Amino acid sequence: MPANENVTLHYLVHDIGRLLKRRFAESTRDHGLTLPQWRVLGQLKLAGGGLSQVALANLIESDPMTVSRMVERLEGAGLVSRAADPQDSRAKLVVLTDAARALFEKLRPVSQALHEEALRGFSAAERDALFDALLRIQSNIGAEPARLSEEEVQS
Repeated sequence: MPANENVTLHYLVHDIGRLLKRRFAESTRDHGLTLPQWRVLGQLKLAGGGLSQVALANLIESDPMTVSRMVERLEGAGLVSRAADPQDSRAKLVVLTDAARALFEKLRPVSQALHEEALRGFSAAERDALFDALLRIQSNIGAEPARLSEEEVQS
């Protein structure tokens, strides 16, 4: 049983996520993007290709109209572009630009520093066990486990 019986797994995971998001937003504030916009860029990076605005909305748990406005702002900032969907001539895919890729490289050290801060004091074995346990929880509740390389996990 955990040291504090009143803290549930759901609360703890949610709160850690909230704190990580807040710290990341504080660390990247100077780049002029909101956290939801960062989430759109992050999902596009993870996808490795283009995504529809509807798919983006589902991935960041937002509505398509809100995502549409975010994409317009990101496009205006030169971080995304829209391309024709080869599967559906009526649809457009949102894709990262080279400027967005450069921004990710610039922010990689910020992300890695936050990663290290969060896991400070954990041995390599404890880190592995933590990630294994979290992936198992993710699998248990029905989500497809993320397929990330070690480099992507740390960035």
